[in-house]
Amino acid sequence: MKLIANPWNKSALRRLILSFICILLPLYILAIVIYNWGIGTLQTEISRSMTTQVSQYFRELENEFSRIRGLQLDVLSDTNLNSLSAIPEYYDPIEKLQRMLSLQQRLNAIRNSSAYIEEVHAYIPAIGKDISALTVSDFDRDAYNEFMNAPDVDEAQVVNIRGKMYMVAGYPYLLSLNKREPIFIVAIELSLGKVREAMHAMRNSPEEGLLFTSPQFSIAASPAADLNDTFVQRIVQGQETTDDARVISVDGQRYLTVNTASNFFGAVLIKYIPESAVFQPLEKFRNWFLLFAAVSLVIILVYSLYVYKFIHQPLDRLAKAFRKVELGDVGVQIRHESRDEFHYIYTRFNAMLDNIKSLIDQVYKQRILTQKAELKQLQSQINPHFLYNSFFILNTMARLGDYEQVERFANQLGEYFQFVTRNNNDEVPLGKEVQHAKVYAEIQGMRFANRVTVTFGELPEHTGHVMVPRLILQPLIENAFEHGLEKKAAAGRLDVRFEKEDNKIVLIVEDNGEQLDDDGIERVNRDMEMHEEVEVTGLINIHQRIRLKFGPASGLSVSRSEWGGVKATITIELPEGRG
Repeated sequence: MKLIANPWNKSALRRLILSFICILLPLYILAIVIYNWGIGTLQTEISRSMTTQVSQYFRELENEFSRIRGLQLDVLSDTNLNSLSAIPEYYDPIEKLQRMLSLQQRLNAIRNSSAYIEEVHAYIPAIGKDISALTVSDFDRDAYNEFMNAPDVDEAQVVNIRGKMYMVAGYPYLLSLNKREPIFIVAIELSLGKVREAMHAMRNSPEEGLLFTSPQFSIAASPAADLNDTFVQRIVQGQETTDDARVISVDGQRYLTVNTASNFFGAVLIKYIPESAVFQPLEKFRNWFLLFAAVSLVIILVYSLYVYKFIHQPLDRLAKAFRKVELGDVGVQIRHESRDEFHYIYTRFNAMLDNIKSLIDQVYKQRILTQKAELKQLQSQINPHFLYNSFFILNTMARLGDYEQVERFANQLGEYFQFVTRNNNDEVPLGKEVQHAKVYAEIQGMRFANRVTVTFGELPEHTGHVMVPRLILQPLIENAFEHGLEKKAAAGRLDVRFEKEDNKIVLIVEDNGEQLDDDGIERVNRDMEMHEEVEVTGLINIHQRIRLKFGPASGLSVSRSEWGGVKATITIELPEGRG
């Protein structure tokens, strides 16, 4: 238990916990997005519903009041009303009374046509009467003057007279009432109570409030009357009377509000509801989400500690053993008490190390040391022989005064010996190996200029980076010159080319020399396949190093050239995905 007393000192545990958090983080983000989307959708739907409800109510109210207005304007052409107003002296008292009763019946019909009509009055100065749907009273000059001087009657349609809502129409109708005294006025008193009842019916919850306001009157149906002035100031006086929903903060409380304006009434209808009341159903969901997040983190922590103890610690012990093996300690042994998969892995690991120790002692060390010695010996054999010939060629060029060739030849020699002397690595990129072989071929081409034609192909794309053993191509070219083309008096031919086949790279060195017969070619191939029992030569050394690097499917093979000489083929099979 000491190993997990302070587990945060182990970076693996931190990474494990962070990985779990990273896995769950998208789920958390998705949940938050869904939560916010739900809130936004709910707010949008509620706002749309409120806007639709307010607009629909206003349209219905306008339609109803427009109908009432139509009845009012229609009564202006009533025969009885016009007769009583224009020529009252023409009628005797009984006939005048009959016409008054007929007019009263029509006014009563208008009154009964809508629940929003409180009373209908016909003010007739000519007969000094105020005829309503229910009574006939003396003419009230003060009321008549107020109706006549009502502001913007024709625009707003509904005006405030003595604290009541009226629809006023005078005859002649087309003339403004305050410019010329009409013959009579028909005033319809609207029922504030019925309008307020309709507004209360629009409230879907006790927290909702409605406000029907204009410069002349205000009707409220709200649980908090002190908010009305604030909303009027923020919305109506702030010129924000669009049909869009918005959120308004009042004393730290956020309200979702919608409003719509009506030219018919000259008023604005406002509906509002506290935002907390809208999103109250989501509060429980948010609390459950927070609980889910907290429980998830605790589960992650507990599970990470469990994984650390029963999985990471055995893996860490195994990794430390591997690191010791990497440092050369193949005598390490590890133990696991529990009879689980790790016990099997530990047992096989120990057995593997025992086998590795045996292989190292019996084969590996001896083979690697021998092959390295053979490589160094081959290089020491190649360099002096080539150096002597190069100096002889350089001396001849200088003696003939061919200084351009001397300069070119000297540069090529510099490149050649730079590769041989400065690059001590056992492996080089294939591109550098091919370039070195090309320089050597050009040098030899100068030596055999009148007798041998050298053709050197281009390496296929995307293959120059492949790491290969050093000096696998240049010795083949040297072998072709020394054993196949050296005694060619003329028409000698050397072709170096490259091919790419799927995940294989093929290097071909082909000449038309005549030194090696078919039996010799067969013997060379047989020796390369039986290298354990034969003396290691240059070709066998190349073959062994290629197979050691790339596996048994790779290596060197020798065959008869189409030109009658020898064709040496190097096959390099790359692992899947590297071709």
